[in-house]
Amino acid sequence: MTILSMQIPENIKSLSAYNIGQLLHKKKICPIDLVNFYFNEIDSFTKPNPYILLTKERALSEATLSKKRLLEDSPLSPLDGVPVAWKDLFDFKGCVTTSGSRILKNNNPAKNDAEVVNLAKKAGLVQLGKTSTVEFALGGIGTNSNFTTPENAIMKDLPHVPGGSSSGSGVALANGLCAASFGTDTGGSVRIPSAWNKLIGLKTSIGRISLKGVSPLAISYDTVGPLTRSIKDASLIFSILTNSPYLDFEKIKHNKINILVVRGMPWIDIDDKIEKACEEAFVSLSKAGINIVEKEVYEIEEMHKLLAEHNGGTTIAEAYLEWKNLVDKFGSIMDKDVHNRMLRGKGMPKSSLNSIYNAEEILSKSLHNSIDNYDAILMPTIPILPPTIEKVKNDSKTYDSFNSLALRNTRIANSLRLCAISLPLPEKLPIGIMLCKALNKDEELLNLAETIFNIIK
Repeated sequence: MTILSMQIPENIKSLSAYNIGQLLHKKKICPIDLVNFYFNEIDSFTKPNPYILLTKERALSEATLSKKRLLEDSPLSPLDGVPVAWKDLFDFKGCVTTSGSRILKNNNPAKNDAEVVNLAKKAGLVQLGKTSTVEFALGGIGTNSNFTTPENAIMKDLPHVPGGSSSGSGVALANGLCAASFGTDTGGSVRIPSAWNKLIGLKTSIGRISLKGVSPLAISYDTVGPLTRSIKDASLIFSILTNSPYLDFEKIKHNKINILVVRGMPWIDIDDKIEKACEEAFVSLSKAGINIVEKEVYEIEEMHKLLAEHNGGTTIAEAYLEWKNLVDKFGSIMDKDVHNRMLRGKGMPKSSLNSIYNAEEILSKSLHNSIDNYDAILMPTIPILPPTIEKVKNDSKTYDSFNSLALRNTRIANSLRLCAISLPLPEKLPIGIMLCKALNKDEELLNLAETIFNIIK
């Protein structure tokens, strides 16, 4: 059976990567036609484009090789031929990695693909290009005054922020300009744009996925993760990027699932609409037979207090140390909000950093023990809806206030060494809930998320 050059299905932009892979493998569509379809959609996109670089020649070459494999019934993976997008922190051979910064625009092109890009290529995924990011990936709102601030894909009455720092990856996928996308998560940078664009965002355990060839932000917390339309997609991509066997989801009896809903800090200053949607989701889980326990969690409360006391924690200090030569020399041409946070990191005393590092070690161990009786902990991903771009772009205090709230719940998972996944709720507004498990329980988290998502969606 040959692949016919058939019309791309009308619903292609809403299909999961796995379902697109099935169409490709059943020879219903051609990988080359699919790539050309996406490039046409990207080129005709009328709002600020979430892509900062299109690798058309590469994508067509990869799609041509995929077509040959599919005709021979020898796909490299269930996602062979599926087009994807990468945040501009990942090295592409022959391309400059700008990390969303004008300062790096004239750097030498990368000599090799990032290790994860190479793993994706080995699985047959097709690289469409790179997506915009907050400068140096330091920000949860998603704005970038020097490059592009893509507009939120869900709240369209006025231009709203996309969520950061993997802003372009969230907006590209939510608008159907790729089948899945890749980001990094240091304090919430996969989960925030996922929640605010009604996607699934997986924050992987620290150390599970290679960071070789990925531009750093804060090396104690940096992780790589996918933004997807389904848990199946997230699971397949996790397996590809960890070079491990594909997961077979196991059905879990609902009455065997114990979930701890975290009260206290994650609900402070929460938007009424988000609170209502989350509470309704918890009721749905309970009605389905899942055992729900609700209480404050000591370790989360303590970690939040410490991070708030020290003005954002160690991330901004590590970010400054990573980029200090450029920040000190070219600060005047940086995004002002990123520059302000870098300078706060510069001024953070060593005693404060040591206090946080020590607390993270003690509290994460304690938390992992205390949540061992539960299958996962659960909380709102973000307590606020995305503000308008206009509201945050001219006033640093307003920016800092929204940025702090956007990152508040998600960063706990990075500081306390959890893996986490944000799941979109069925409301029209972009609202997510976040499931978390202990370090290196990613496979169990994905399996549980499949069950939970099937109940709430």
